Amino acid sequence: MKAHDQMYISGAWRPAVGQDTIAVVNPADEQLIGHVPAGTAEDVDAAVKAARAAFP
Repeated sequence: MKAHDQMYISGAWRPAVGQDTIAVVNPADEQLIGHVPAGTAEDVDAAVKAARAAFP
């Protein structure tokens, strides 16, 4: 099982602000295959800011 603890924002991997995670389940067999960070409002704001900067 793979556990990711970072988020890819603005071209770089960075730690998520919060500590919560979301389980990733294989839809074919419903087996748990990993965990990803649950983004916080701060993470979303950073991602939106990066997306806006990418499009003039």
